[in-house]
Amino acid sequence: MTPQAQQAPAAPSAATTVPKDLKPLLLPRQSEMRIPMQWYTADRQVLAQNYLPGVGGGGGRGGGGGRGGGRAGGAPETPAAPAIALPSLSTNRIARLKRLDLDWQLALTRVDAARLSPAAQADLAQLKTTIASNLAALDADATVIAALTPILPFARDLVEIYEARVRVDNMDAQTSAGRITKAHKDIAAVRAKVEAGTITIAPDLARQAAAATDGLRTSMAEWFGFYNEYDPLFTWWMNLPYGHLNRELEQYAALLRDTVAAATQQNAGHTPAGADIAPVAPPLRPSVPDLQALMALPQDETIDIVAAFRGTGAGGRGGGGGRGTAPGAAPAPVRDVAFHQAWLEALKTVDFNALSRNAQVNYLAIKRMCEQQIARANFVPPANIPRKTDNSGITGPARGRDGLILDLADEMIPYSPEELIELGNREFAWTVKEMEKAAAELGFGGDWMKALEHTKITAVPPGKQPEMIRDLVYHAADYLILNDLITVSPVNREALRMGMMSPERQLVNPFFLGGSQITVSYPTNTMEYDQRIQSMRGNNPGFSNATAGHELIPGHNYTGYMGQRLAGHRANLGVSTPFYGEGWPLYWETLLYDIGFHDTPEKKVGALFWRMHRAARIVFSLNFHMGRWSPQEAVDFLVNEVGHERENATAEVRRSFQGNYGPLYQAAYLLGGLQLRGLKAELVDTGHMTLKEFHDAVVLQGSMPFPLTRLAISKMPLTRDMNLDWKFYGELK
Repeated sequence: MTPQAQQAPAAPSAATTVPKDLKPLLLPRQSEMRIPMQWYTADRQVLAQNYLPGVGGGGGRGGGGGRGGGRAGGAPETPAAPAIALPSLSTNRIARLKRLDLDWQLALTRVDAARLSPAAQADLAQLKTTIASNLAALDADATVIAALTPILPFARDLVEIYEARVRVDNMDAQTSAGRITKAHKDIAAVRAKVEAGTITIAPDLARQAAAATDGLRTSMAEWFGFYNEYDPLFTWWMNLPYGHLNRELEQYAALLRDTVAAATQQNAGHTPAGADIAPVAPPLRPSVPDLQALMALPQDETIDIVAAFRGTGAGGRGGGGGRGTAPGAAPAPVRDVAFHQAWLEALKTVDFNALSRNAQVNYLAIKRMCEQQIARANFVPPANIPRKTDNSGITGPARGRDGLILDLADEMIPYSPEELIELGNREFAWTVKEMEKAAAELGFGGDWMKALEHTKITAVPPGKQPEMIRDLVYHAADYLILNDLITVSPVNREALRMGMMSPERQLVNPFFLGGSQITVSYPTNTMEYDQRIQSMRGNNPGFSNATAGHELIPGHNYTGYMGQRLAGHRANLGVSTPFYGEGWPLYWETLLYDIGFHDTPEKKVGALFWRMHRAARIVFSLNFHMGRWSPQEAVDFLVNEVGHERENATAEVRRSFQGNYGPLYQAAYLLGGLQLRGLKAELVDTGHMTLKEFHDAVVLQGSMPFPLTRLAISKMPLTRDMNLDWKFYGELK
């Protein structure tokens, strides 16, 4: 019988959950080595993903390998990952990770342990031990590969094919089909020898070989899924060879696991030869960050105070971490007026002027949140706001003006919805004038719609989109490095990954996306003609040039990379704001346009198209949420005024209103970018910081409303009762 469920305890009141005195929560000095330790771990992990099957979304269609096995021609489904842990069969992985470990090992010898705190000395010793252990593990992996090579003579070629896909090397379908055909014949040959007893294998080694074969099968399924249906030549050449390969791998793994490993055989006497794998040559730019700079980062003594306010408990440091309650944990505090009033009183127990700058910003953020919640305690925005109806079929609730005002206050945006619509219209008008200039360069006079049409028809042929995106991605990263615009880690650039977007997902996301990897949108042979044409027109090189940097470096991928490594540098305010998440990459789009990154009229048209699109997002999203526009009017606006393909415009509006996005999300792109432009004008254009210093400082602060970033990185005096409002765009009357 199931025990009777106990009644959940009542949520504690403010009197029992808010500390009376915050001074005991102020942190003592922490280990200076904490950031370098997590940087090493994260870099090693992200580099390994370039070589491990099934890691990093290699097949990538909608995540997790998606349709990796393909559906055309009866091709098999994607196999499951190996059941037992086994190192990748890639010798390149071992060589690259050895180089990283050796470089870190050398860098740590230059750290003067005598100048460190006791905690940092212990961390330094631990990191040295970890690296030595990792190097030993790599040598052990090399020994395993050497032992498996006689049993898996085909593995090296398959690993090379997979790794070429990760690098997005140019695809030669006929040559690849020949290599796959040779591989499946090699598998059949070695399988016949094993079945005949010509090759005898010890059971443990057979189990390892079976798991390795499963891993190869997973890798090749990802490889096949990346190209199949997107690249017509690949699909034509590869469907049968890949099917044969997949079947041979499956049968060989089964033989090794179910027959050979189950038998009682003696070791075949294979002595691993040539197991030592040398590290790759040192990179041109060091992979190890500036350890002295990381160790010198200021420490935030209010980390545990912020964690207590958020309800995550002491030690809730760094990025991530929601407000959910763990099993057996005390229930979350009631965040009523009494709770926030108690926190305002608790803040008074801390000497504001004695705090570090980051801690002062945290103090002001908590104070602002409490005051806002108290001020709006008795106000409930109207629910079920009437939408302007239409026949578009696009669903989603309207927020209403009162709700928008609350949301804007939470994001520290000191403008009304009407003022922001005016701002969007002004920015839209600016892009039209710039579009006319680009149109003139192309010989279309001032007719920018003709220039837009000219740019749309430059789409690359089927099969060439990944290579085009690859070149744009690396060009954007290299441009930042060569022009010294921001600190870019070589590991970040090296570990960029790519996947392909499924036709189903393209119905909601018609353009490519980014983050931990870039997900490329391009039609497959399963899509209708009109869908294919509109997808190609919307993902042309001119449009994609601006988007590549937005999605990877210096955009989403970059902030994710840096945020993981800098977690814990300052308190996690628990604010995951799109004004930072989308505003930062949008800011870079505008800056790169200003400084001449787009060196052809088509690239300028593409960059301006996106900036116009983001201005349009402010206008149509806020008008919708205020009940002024219907979804169909938003679609028509994007088609008639911005120049979207109708399928793409419909997908954009559908994504905006019936996706999992807040009411301000679409407006946050350009508004966040304009906030950063306003901050740059204050700090860089006036000579207080260099452009690179500014960019590095913003990323160091991480995700928070930009008015708080402004307080953190500027030198303006901070006071306990200062006004935090900041009109980043000036007056809009």
